Amino acid sequence: MSPPRTTTTHPMAQKPKLSTNEIALRRLLKAAPQDLWLDTLRRTRGAEHCYLVYWMLNQPECDFAVAAHAFYRCNPTDYLDNPRPLPTRPGTHDIFALIMRNWETGSFRTHRLKVDQVDADPRIISRIRQKMMVYPKGTLPFTIPEAFLEPAGGSPVKVPSHLQPNEIRHIWSLFSELGLKVHAAPPGFARKIAQVRWFLERLRQGARQA
Repeated sequence: MSPPRTTTTHPMAQKPKLSTNEIALRRLLKAAPQDLWLDTLRRTRGAEHCYLVYWMLNQPECDFAVAAHAFYRCNPTDYLDNPRPLPTRPGTHDIFALIMRNWETGSFRTHRLKVDQVDADPRIISRIRQKMMVYPKGTLPFTIPEAFLEPAGGSPVKVPSHLQPNEIRHIWSLFSELGLKVHAAPPGFARKIAQVRWFLERLRQGARQA
């Protein structure tokens, strides 16, 4: 009897076929500055968009700030609470390992955008440093680059006006259909009506409390 056959499948090979909207978003990002990449990443909703984040982090143009945001969104303290070797080929849900592996091979060396507090909370940075102090130097099975622990430099995000997800209708529609965080109402008259209704409701609530 022959031994069971084993194969190693690349994580992305397990991804179902991309939807038309997913393809459209990737094409949009490929033609856009990294400002839109970071803005888009800030609009993601955790595991719901892990394939998008995985794809971003594997693109050669991915800015350091994009990787830093993803790093702090993926709960890096878990790897410090339970140290383990990084997988050789990280899966789509192992963003921490993916970032570390890609850094090892030279990714994320372009740092044009500023890593803001919304991307890397100083409290989390402090917590990670405290946890790392528990381990003698060289004993962890991985190395967190100092650049991720003290992100500095870069310019604030400035998405061009023609690429603003909340202001350009077809981009808003694309983001909304993919579950990315955008205004509930589309840009234009409908949103203005919604804003007026919200304002009037706040006035009524204030009057009742007076």
